[in-house]
Amino acid sequence: MEPFFKLKVGNGDEFSIADVVPGLTYLGQDDASSSPQFTNNYQDTAGKDGSFFISQIFARRTISEKFLLEFSNWEDFQLAKHEIYKLFGQRKLVRVRTDVNDAKVYFGYPTPFDIAPGSPGANYANFTIPFDLPKPYRYSMYRSDSPYTFDQDGWQFGMNLPDNSADVGYHFTSNSFRVYNASDIKVDPYYQSHDLRIIMKFSGNYLEIKNTTTNTSWKFNEESDGSHTIVWDGQSLTTTLDGNQANAKTDFGYISLDPGWNAIECTGANSVDITFSFPFIYLS
Repeated sequence: MEPFFKLKVGNGDEFSIADVVPGLTYLGQDDASSSPQFTNNYQDTAGKDGSFFISQIFARRTISEKFLLEFSNWEDFQLAKHEIYKLFGQRKLVRVRTDVNDAKVYFGYPTPFDIAPGSPGANYANFTIPFDLPKPYRYSMYRSDSPYTFDQDGWQFGMNLPDNSADVGYHFTSNSFRVYNASDIKVDPYYQSHDLRIIMKFSGNYLEIKNTTTNTSWKFNEESDGSHTIVWDGQSLTTTLDGNQANAKTDFGYISLDPGWNAIECTGANSVDITFSFPFIYLS
């Protein structure tokens, strides 16, 4: 596979930066790029040796990408430099995907970088663009319920592929099923604001969804005839009924997903139609 650096600015379409800036070649990620930033929190107690471990978080991190710009004259250099700064100066979160991690993406903001010829009179410039990642993860390019998730374009080595991906699905019509989380870490909407959406229809007096693996649950307290669409959005911790806010109809619970298989039980409903939609989360 040829090296590539693909960018998605805001809600725009993905594009290759080399197609926009003539003479630009992507050289890969800087070996000195920031690793996951493990930050441990402790509590000290007067009169006791050591500290009590409270929690661990993954702090904001930086990933640096290297480029080579080749040009024939000073005017071409100025035009290319202008185009590069215009691309990255839009004050928007950008999504980055490269040939090394072609099925993973990360989201970041560019930080200051200089573009200068390698030496006086040279027709090339090596430069590095550091990206600040407010959320310090890589994500799967596709969401779990995308038809492309387990195709070749949606999967690569190091994404925790299960032994038999044919058994993995995210649309369910039975009251008992398993959800596979291919992430490196727990998908935790409540404590970490992770992206998890559960889209459902049901027929019955109420619907309670319980993940017996993580001992988390969510309940819709009113009856439904199976014609209404209910969406629980974990990032905002909100529930909608046919597009209208419906938090008061729930028990304000939440669902999290451990890495690997999660056992789900649904009660209160005679029939269900449920989809789990989320991106997989990776630390590198």
